[in-house]
Amino acid sequence: MTTARIMSASADASAPAAVPATPVTAAEASALADMMRAVVTSGHTGFLASVPGAPVAAKTGTAEFGSDNPPKTHAWIVAVHGDLAVAVFVEEGGLGATVSGPLLKEFLTAAG
Repeated sequence: MTTARIMSASADASAPAAVPATPVTAAEASALADMMRAVVTSGHTGFLASVPGAPVAAKTGTAEFGSDNPPKTHAWIVAVHGDLAVAVFVEEGGLGATVSGPLLKEFLTAAG
């Protein structure tokens, strides 16, 4: 199992493990899982419903940056598929659901 760590600019792997101030409760984790599943069943990533195997739960995002008008954006999506958790980030990629989402589908389908 991987341990999350707070990394410095030098990416020192000996940095102390990241520990949340307040752990997520079982009820919060369950609610989050339900909301992430709804992103696939009722949201903009319905195309992930056709991934074979365990149901996919996901959350997309679009991060604006810079001073352009309209601003440039990074596209991202995080997902859970069975015991696999994955994140796809596309620098200057546009929208999460339309750019990083299809890449995620391709990856999960290939992973079986």
